[in-house]
Amino acid sequence: MPELPEVEIMRQYFEKAAMHKTISALEFHDPLFKVFKTSPEELEKALIGQAFLKTERIGKYLFAQISGGNWLHLHFGMTGDLELFRHNELPKYTRFVIQFEDGDKLAYRDLRKFGVIEIVESPEAYRLSSNLGKDLLNVAKEDFIKSISNRKIAIKTALLDQKHYAGIGNWIADEVLFNCGVHPNTSCQNLSEAKLEELLLDAQKVVREAIQKDTHYGDFPAHFFVNYRKEKAIHPDHPNSPVERLVVGGRGTFIVPEKQKLV
Repeated sequence: MPELPEVEIMRQYFEKAAMHKTISALEFHDPLFKVFKTSPEELEKALIGQAFLKTERIGKYLFAQISGGNWLHLHFGMTGDLELFRHNELPKYTRFVIQFEDGDKLAYRDLRKFGVIEIVESPEAYRLSSNLGKDLLNVAKEDFIKSISNRKIAIKTALLDQKHYAGIGNWIADEVLFNCGVHPNTSCQNLSEAKLEELLLDAQKVVREAIQKDTHYGDFPAHFFVNYRKEKAIHPDHPNSPVERLVVGGRGTFIVPEKQKLV
């Protein structure tokens, strides 16, 4: 599933591929229109003859401002991505194409069709109506601590809750909890404010590094836990404590027991 770093890379890609070019036509390649929350007719009305002016991102949600007003919202579900092309052959799993007057075409591809394409008033209006928190990279430590400190749920479940801050996904949560030595089932109320601040700062650091590496996980430093996120793997800093798999809040979760003890 594309998480915050992947969607930030797609935002940057969208900016390079689609800004300030007149939209000449749209193509719809999903017979049941499962990914469209706005009808094809309304998408054509909002987009054709217009251009994109800028982009924004809130967590895993991408927005592009339309010159005629309103914004295009793209969510990539489990398998979505973007591809710029000029040839007539559609990229595999294409559901939607934006054609530009210069001959470029931007494909929205999605194998499993859990994504979303729609027109919204603005990113902030969408955030508020969807009960979505602020982007992880813009969350202040005071707000983060306040939103978590007294909750009687597992810290991993809280980290994945997009209502308070948007952008922490499953592997990022595991990475951060490993780095900070916190068991994912630890109750939020048992963590100090200092530890919660450490979790936030580490999450922001991990996300920024993933973006810097263009989300090429093979290029991540060897100590990154994502490189060992499978059952019985051995992290070099803990050779006597193989990785274990748990289920926390219905999500597959990986820990190093020696470092992450339940308190």
